[in-house]
Amino acid sequence: MNTEIRIFSRILGETIKGIQRSKWMNLIIITTMAAILSIFSCLFRSSLFISHFVNEVGDSIQVSVYLKEGKDPRAAVKTFSKYKNIKSLKIITREEAWKGMKEQIDIPELRNPLPDTIRVRLKDKTNVKAFIKVVKKMDFVEGVQYAEQLADNIARVGHFINTTALVIIIILGSLTFSIINNTIHLVIESRKQEIEIMRMMGVSDWYIKAPYIFQGIFYGFCGAFLSVITLVILQSYIQKLAGLFYIAINPYNTQIVILSVMIMGIAVGAMGSIFSVRKYLKV
Repeated sequence: MNTEIRIFSRILGETIKGIQRSKWMNLIIITTMAAILSIFSCLFRSSLFISHFVNEVGDSIQVSVYLKEGKDPRAAVKTFSKYKNIKSLKIITREEAWKGMKEQIDIPELRNPLPDTIRVRLKDKTNVKAFIKVVKKMDFVEGVQYAEQLADNIARVGHFINTTALVIIIILGSLTFSIINNTIHLVIESRKQEIEIMRMMGVSDWYIKAPYIFQGIFYGFCGAFLSVITLVILQSYIQKLAGLFYIAINPYNTQIVILSVMIMGIAVGAMGSIFSVRKYLKV
């Protein structure tokens, strides 16, 4: 146990020496990683918010089913309740609809021409068209109204956002990996003689590799930590924007992004170092 502690202490000491040798390069590396991870975290958080916003707007789009005159809305609700894809059902009687219209528009005293209506929300919006086809064939249904074009546009926006975010995340991850790789290579080049001496002395491969890997982890952690500052600022603006549209924000989304950024920073830092060590040390 004491031997393992001594070995770890020496590896940690070598890691600190490696960071000290890099001097001003440390600031450049950490700042660059912080900038890249800030872009990643802001993009990821914005993507989550936009996806949530799209879902909220999508949920507000309802299928309005107009019943034939004389048909019982409660019987229609029982029929619709048999479908598993139904999220909610709401009856709007012709009297309620007429009263609401008269409150908004100055209408002369006329016979109420409006039908009883059932507002339907579906769990899976991809099956809306199939649901509408079935509903139109029912004998108690006069007509169906659905904002099909708006729903399709919302679905396309959500798909585009997710695809774009994934592509940019891959690009940023590759760029960060490259930066770590080249930095560790510079550190290795500056210590070639020491490494050759350690090899001749029979020092294990792990002992030679470990300080560089820990150095990469250090860069990744520091960059990720600094990027959280940008994320906190963005979160305040997202809360204000959500408040304007009366949309509730998932409190765990920001925590998920912070955790993801920390994991990404540490993982990319470690992997970049491992790749560099294998490539340039050949051990």
